[in-house]
Amino acid sequence: MPSITTVAVQSAILKAAANLTAQTLTRWDPQSSSPSPYDWTRVAEFAAFGVVSAPLASAWQRLLEDGFPSQRQHRRRSMTQESVADKDETENSTKATARLSWGNILIKLLLDQTIGQFLINVTFLVCTNGARIESWSALAGEIYGRIFGIIWASWKLWPWVALVNFIWVPVQWRVLVGSLVGFGWNIFLSIWSMRR
Repeated sequence: MPSITTVAVQSAILKAAANLTAQTLTRWDPQSSSPSPYDWTRVAEFAAFGVVSAPLASAWQRLLEDGFPSQRQHRRRSMTQESVADKDETENSTKATARLSWGNILIKLLLDQTIGQFLINVTFLVCTNGARIESWSALAGEIYGRIFGIIWASWKLWPWVALVNFIWVPVQWRVLVGSLVGFGWNIFLSIWSMRR
């Protein structure tokens, strides 16, 4: 299982790389003779978002999995032969099998796509605007003005990623999978956040 530090570093690198990719894609202007310079503050803000959001996302994923496990153990009764010589004597035994708990998966999906999205996206807005905005009230206004647009846009991608994560990905790897998919999402967020 990767440590929180490893997950945070991976997330920071992926988010910074996504921001650099977005800046590279948008820096050439046909009306300008030279490309616009890189905004290294933005890269640092996205890296900071990676460092802050990875432990938060890890804790959130563990909380969801502990409260609503994707798989439940079921006991199955089977008949086994005691010995080859005595075919008539059998004993009942139980075997544990894991089955998906669709009710828990749907509850996790609902919680993740509402409360989880709100927490992660507020964290994003704080990390990418906190150093640029002078007052807490202005930052709160920025968050209020943008949070629901981000969440609405995120619902086109993240419910599917969450569903795949909850069904097939072990809890300790979910943040990394989210970070890898998030590379593309963070390119979108970078371009979106540059438009002010």
